[in-house]
Amino acid sequence: MTTIIDLDNCIADDAWRIPRIQWQHSDPDRRYHDYHLLAAFDSCANHDLFEGNDNVVILTARPILFKAATEEWLRRNGVRYKHLIMRNNDDHSHSKDLKRAQLGWMRSHYGVPWSFIAAAYDDREDVVEMYRELGIPGHVRRIHDVCAYTPPKK
Repeated sequence: MTTIIDLDNCIADDAWRIPRIQWQHSDPDRRYHDYHLLAAFDSCANHDLFEGNDNVVILTARPILFKAATEEWLRRNGVRYKHLIMRNNDDHSHSKDLKRAQLGWMRSHYGVPWSFIAAAYDDREDVVEMYRELGIPGHVRRIHDVCAYTPPKK
């Protein structure tokens, strides 16, 4: 059976990077560039989600531009996974829509049927609800409550 795990704020502690988001930029690539670039320095958490599990698929909204650094972070932190599915560069779709598309890619490109998914973990309630609507056991799992999608109040 396969376990789906989100990356940022699920196993990668991104709280310290969130202040590096440049909210003044309307282009999401510019806004989140430093935030993603610094991800290699995150601490790792929620080890129980992946330790001893060889059938982990990581679905992340992190752009594929940062794939090499992400794979190195996963290796250094002992996160064993079967597939890493990242956001395509220049794709600015909402996380819920992106994760739904990534589920489709799991099935069509990686041969993982949804019936083989034992659980899906994400820090976003809306993404977890989408998993549940599709019949996938979804669970909210987060490291912190700081939101990387909402500008801070002034």
